[in-house]
Amino acid sequence: MSQNKQNKMVPILVSMGLCVAALGAGVTYYSYSHVTAEEETPIQPVSPVTAAQTPTLDTAKLERQQQQEATKQETTQQENTTNNTNTSTKETTQQSKQNTTTQSTQSTASLTFQWPVQGEIVLPYSVEQAVYDPTLEQYRTNDTLCIAAEAGSTVAASANGVVAEIKDDEENGKTLVLEHANGWRTTYGPLTEENLPQTGETVAQGETIGTIAEPTKYQVALGSHLVFSMQQNGESIDPTTKLPS
Repeated sequence: MSQNKQNKMVPILVSMGLCVAALGAGVTYYSYSHVTAEEETPIQPVSPVTAAQTPTLDTAKLERQQQQEATKQETTQQENTTNNTNTSTKETTQQSKQNTTTQSTQSTASLTFQWPVQGEIVLPYSVEQAVYDPTLEQYRTNDTLCIAAEAGSTVAASANGVVAEIKDDEENGKTLVLEHANGWRTTYGPLTEENLPQTGETVAQGETIGTIAEPTKYQVALGSHLVFSMQQNGESIDPTTKLPS
């Protein structure tokens, strides 16, 4: 080889050597930095898995006792609630009974009667002694009050009440029955077909409930009159003891 060619190759070889050196240095730097980064990355600690501990015998007994006490407390609370409810119900019932009794007493005190017609008593009330009946021409007991009244005269309700019955009675003719508070009843007859209220109708004291009819053949000797009677709880009562004197 000539001296000129050798002189030209020297710079080329030097350049190639520098390139190889630079490449080697780059690879070495990359490898070192990568390894260093991996070494510097902290390793996260792994928490150890702890197995569930089996409760001791004493712990189990304590828990059981606590559960039993809680159950007893709950049962006691329920019993107290039930007792309070029963007591409240009894008190309400007693109060209701007291109110009913009070209302009944007030109703009895406020229940008054008036004469259904104004007239002379032609046959008195008498259940203990016999009185003379001019129609039958004999002595007999009488559980009604016969009050003289002209035929066609109006009859008034003796007290507030409800029409319980309207019936045809052979002895007293058409008879109307009023039902009042506290077991009281009053009856009126003989009446005509006119001016009669309906069964179940409520009437006020003094309200017209009928008209006097002609007497039946069993009472004709008494003349025109009203047969009036009173009962309480099915027991006959002398009207003159309840009517104003």
